[in-house]
Amino acid sequence: MILTSGACGHADSPPLAFCALAEQNLAGLDRLPDDDADGYGELAWGTSYGMMALNVLYEATGDTKYLDTQMRVIEEVLARRDSDLAARFGADKYTDTQRGRVLQAWGTGHYSDGKHTCWAVHTGMLAYPMAEFVRIVRRGGAGLLTYREKAESFVPKIEAAIREFDAEWREGPEEGMGYYVFPSGAILPNNQMNAPGRALFVLGDLTGSREYKDKSRRLAAFFRSKLTHSAEKDCTFWAYSQGKPDGPPGTGEDVSHAAINAHFAYIAWEHHASLDDADMQRFARTVTKGLYLGKGQLAATLGGSKPNDSLTAQIGRWGFLARFDPEVERVICEYVAAHPTSGALTGTTGALGYAYLLRARVLRERDAARG
Repeated sequence: MILTSGACGHADSPPLAFCALAEQNLAGLDRLPDDDADGYGELAWGTSYGMMALNVLYEATGDTKYLDTQMRVIEEVLARRDSDLAARFGADKYTDTQRGRVLQAWGTGHYSDGKHTCWAVHTGMLAYPMAEFVRIVRRGGAGLLTYREKAESFVPKIEAAIREFDAEWREGPEEGMGYYVFPSGAILPNNQMNAPGRALFVLGDLTGSREYKDKSRRLAAFFRSKLTHSAEKDCTFWAYSQGKPDGPPGTGEDVSHAAINAHFAYIAWEHHASLDDADMQRFARTVTKGLYLGKGQLAATLGGSKPNDSLTAQIGRWGFLARFDPEVERVICEYVAAHPTSGALTGTTGALGYAYLLRARVLRERDAARG
């Protein structure tokens, strides 16, 4: 599909174009991946983005068809947890080799030389949109009452998945901070801890748990301490990992992984945790000043100058920042129009990008009305 500026939703095209384009790219949710050589890593890096898109599309449109699909997808994803599969097919294939037990999470051997492993980042990627669905249903009150019983049944399963990584939580390196480690004790990269961090924020809202609220806020404080402010461009950069808890802030994370961290920051901002309005404006300028190189070109990494690699096509996942600056929308659309064969804004990640841009327009109008 070749996208023009108009098709991507510029000011001269109707916002509904974003909705239609998002729906076109949700076809992958019709049938979830089967257990294969990748285990269920595909769920975390494909299905999860479609699940997030469904939530965002409902928020932007109020159309419950997105919740209908979401409820089905969540049920199917939960049925693919290692604990469920082990109960059906035996524990041998689904025993986590790093932890020596079957987890109530989603394992794969793809990232560990064929040894079955559950990763905190995968669990976070899937648990967050599930928890967000429950919050949407609760917030909908009587209008969404038909979804309530099923939605509430998901909560303990989401909690169980996230809690599988409790033993890998650490506090520090400074007061009020916290982070996750691998079973080996090495610190997780920022995106790998902030993915479950998003779920912790929502679970704190759903359950009132002080533990979830404390951990999510500690993660936000930790990530805030690892941000690098570019005075020249007044935007924010960071590294993929600091290598150790007290490592210095840095730059250079790729556009794709960085999108998870930027969205975690957005959720922290919504919860008034460590990040404020000025921070979000700087995150928006990360796109418009720190990544945009002009003429539809984007840097491949934060603070970099090399344009356009395979991961740059994930720029749509930064679309939520268009809430703070419509220039973010223009930059994303310009990149897509300039790279029609790059895969930008296609598949479930594309669906999420279009959904973000649609919701951002709705929220900008609402925010403007409130003054």
